[in-house]
Amino acid sequence: MDRTKVILDVDTGSDDAIALCAALLSEELDVLGICTVGGNVEVKNTTDNTLRVVECCGRPDVKVYRGAALPLASTLEPWSLQAQELPRKEGVKNQQTAVHTDHLPLPPTHLKAEEKSACAFLLETLLAAKDGEITLVPVGPMTNLALAIRADERILPKIRQVVMMGGSHDVYPVTQASEFNVWADPEAVEIVLQSGVPVTMVSLDATSHACLDRQQAQQLREIGSAPAEFCAALIEHRLHASAAEGDADGTGVGAAIHDALAVCAVVHPEVLTETVYTSCHVDLGHGYAYGETVLGRNYKFSEMPKNCLYAKSADSEYFFDWLYSVLKKAAQITD
Repeated sequence: MDRTKVILDVDTGSDDAIALCAALLSEELDVLGICTVGGNVEVKNTTDNTLRVVECCGRPDVKVYRGAALPLASTLEPWSLQAQELPRKEGVKNQQTAVHTDHLPLPPTHLKAEEKSACAFLLETLLAAKDGEITLVPVGPMTNLALAIRADERILPKIRQVVMMGGSHDVYPVTQASEFNVWADPEAVEIVLQSGVPVTMVSLDATSHACLDRQQAQQLREIGSAPAEFCAALIEHRLHASAAEGDADGTGVGAAIHDALAVCAVVHPEVLTETVYTSCHVDLGHGYAYGETVLGRNYKFSEMPKNCLYAKSADSEYFFDWLYSVLKKAAQITD
C-alpha cells in the first residue's frame, strides 16, 4: 500500500499528542519527520513532549526537529496581545485543570531532537522531494512553514497540500474573533494562504464536532497498549479541564480532539462533512479582530480568489472509529 508522505508540525499539547500517536501508528501515513513550535507551551516543552510521544509509540526512527520559539512578528510590538501573552511562562497555569500541561503524563525520554532546525529540515526535505510529493500537517502556529516559504519559494511545488488545524468562523475563539493557532502567529498563516499551495483548513467549526467522551476513552483503554492507554488518559484530562473551565460538565458532552481530526482528514477527507472552497485571509490590522480568519462572505460569487478548502463540520463517529482502528491495529502488530 502506498503511504501518504507527511511532515507534522506540532506544539504538543494534549490533542497534538493524540494526533502524533495516530500518525505514527497509522499504516496509511509515512511520517518523514516532526517539527515543533512554541504554542500551547514553550518550544522546549513542546519538543520534549513530542519526543516522549515518539518513544511511547516505539518510533525512534522518526526524527524531531525543534522549531521557532516565537511568532514571526507579533511579539515585536509591545501593544499586541501576543507580546502580553507569549512566551508563556512556566508555573503560571494550574497543571491539574489546564487543557495543555507543560509536561505530558509520560516518562522522561533519552531521545533528543536533531541538531538541524525545523526550518532547515523543511527546506532540505522539500527541495529533495518530487513535485506534489509531501503533505504538510501543521496543527500549531505556522511559523516554521512560513519561515521556510520565505527562505526559498522553490519548496512550494513540492507540497502536495497543507492540511492545517486552525481558524474559526462561529465556534469558541481564543479572543472574541480569533482561534489560538492563528492568533499565535497570524502573519505566518497569511503567508501560507498567499503562497498558492492547496490548503485545507480544519477549523474549530469542524473540530467542535470531533468530540470524544469518557465511554470512548474507556474503549481505547481496553485496547491494552501503551499508546491507547495514553490517548484515553488525555481524553479524560481534556474532559476534566473543560469541565473546570465551564465548557463542559465532564459527564459525556465530550472533549474536542482538534489536531487528530486534521491527521484523519489527510487520509480520509470524507470525515469532513461540510466544506466550502472559498477565499480566506487573516486579519492583520492589530485591532480586536487581529488573527481572525476572514472567509469570503459570498462563497459562490466572491471576487477574491479562492485559496482554501474550509471545513465547517465533521463526522464524530467516523473520526472515533478511525482513531480506534489505528490504535487497535498497532496493538495487534505489537502483540
